[in-house]
Amino acid sequence: MKSSVLTGLIVVLAASSGQSPSNAIAGGVASPRVMAAAQLAAVDVSLVSVSPGTPSGGGDWCIDAVERVMLTAHVVDLATQREVTTGTIVWQVCQGGRSLEGFPKEACDAHGAARWGGAVISDLSFDSTPSIGSSPLVPVLGFRLQYRPAPGSGFKRATSEPFNLDKTCSP
Repeated sequence: MKSSVLTGLIVVLAASSGQSPSNAIAGGVASPRVMAAAQLAAVDVSLVSVSPGTPSGGGDWCIDAVERVMLTAHVVDLATQREVTTGTIVWQVCQGGRSLEGFPKEACDAHGAARWGGAVISDLSFDSTPSIGSSPLVPVLGFRLQYRPAPGSGFKRATSEPFNLDKTCSP
């Protein structure tokens, strides 16, 4: 057979099997890394409540200027809508450079000195709806949550939408 006919035959066979020609030539097996990435389940990590606190739009929360607030989070498998009970949630705070001074979420969204930094890590196998207490020292403090799956859990890493705890608005 001529090589062009052989190449055409491989492409036709690959197309009929749903594989790319390069996978068909290599025996039809994708690399383990590619297969693992394709099979990871998507999750949603989100803030469930701020107590005491009142939603103020855009995911932000009005909090009392003097009280300590409790923030509660959870992670849900998007395919099954079941709560995820493995891995960790990293509670991240918007902070500037080497200082621990806090900033609103908008400062971390912009290209500047403020960056998201890990503040607390909660293990979901210990508590699947973890809570942390916070008494922000600044008028508006940005937070976000990052889910880090346990090795071999089959879940993807995910990050929540950022939100502010705001002492300047009226709850």
